[in-house]
Amino acid sequence: MNSFDLHMHSMYSGDGQFSPKELIDIADKKGLKIISLTDHDAVKGVKEITELGKEKGIRVIPGIECSTILEGNDVHLLGYGIDIENSYFVNLADRLNKLMYDAFYLRVEKIQNKYGIELDADELIEASHGKNPWFLMWTRIFNDPRYQGIEDFKDYIPGGKRSDPAPVNFFWDKCQAGSDLYVYVENPSFEDSVKKIHEAGGIAVVAHPFKTFYHKKDLLQKALDAGIDGVEVFSNYHAPEHIEYYEKFAKKHNLLITCGSDFHGEKKPSIEMGSYGLEKDGSEYINRFLKALEE
Repeated sequence: MNSFDLHMHSMYSGDGQFSPKELIDIADKKGLKIISLTDHDAVKGVKEITELGKEKGIRVIPGIECSTILEGNDVHLLGYGIDIENSYFVNLADRLNKLMYDAFYLRVEKIQNKYGIELDADELIEASHGKNPWFLMWTRIFNDPRYQGIEDFKDYIPGGKRSDPAPVNFFWDKCQAGSDLYVYVENPSFEDSVKKIHEAGGIAVVAHPFKTFYHKKDLLQKALDAGIDGVEVFSNYHAPEHIEYYEKFAKKHNLLITCGSDFHGEKKPSIEMGSYGLEKDGSEYINRFLKALEE
């Protein structure tokens, strides 16, 4: 029904599978006409996919998904229409990759201490071949019979209600601020990241806010005060109640409503490009979004 998808990742993300060409081929087969490449803290693939999109008649919106901290919470922030030559965004990936690996060692230590699991952080990093080792680690753990009886893991082992994608769901469910598995990563502040996106000529949109902001008016107000332009209301992580809640919030505060699959490929196998829980015509949302890009 809808021919757009504003959230997907390429191999230039730490957890993406496909090349820009492969993404364009998938988008073309699905009949998508407008997409955005939003790699984690990286703009490396945007120029390539934009040129490839032109050959297929697919408009590519320059994008990025920024890792940020807001009041101690990990919040992903989408930046659309940014200048991909902006030095801040060109250099962001290298700076944050070091933080990611430093945090991984601390996370491995906490997991070992809590669950008595045998882990070798260096081996996991090497075996991940430059990708985020979090995915390989949890795939191994949840498929290991020695650990499948651990109570905290029951929803994430194969066949469990939160098993697809298990590494992602475990992170959002069990490793956020307030959890004994939480590791503070000194990512850029949410407020500064919104400013950087605006300075680069872009639009700042909160990505898949499902649990982070749900019924948390004070935190939502912080996001508003920071100057966000929109909310990713329609997402594969959102249950109907989340969609209803965030759609009402966005309309109340005159924010853009965006739709994105968060397509990664093998790391999130159940997520399909072009699918994000919107069961009606989304022309109103995409037209307003495109208009805002031109302002």
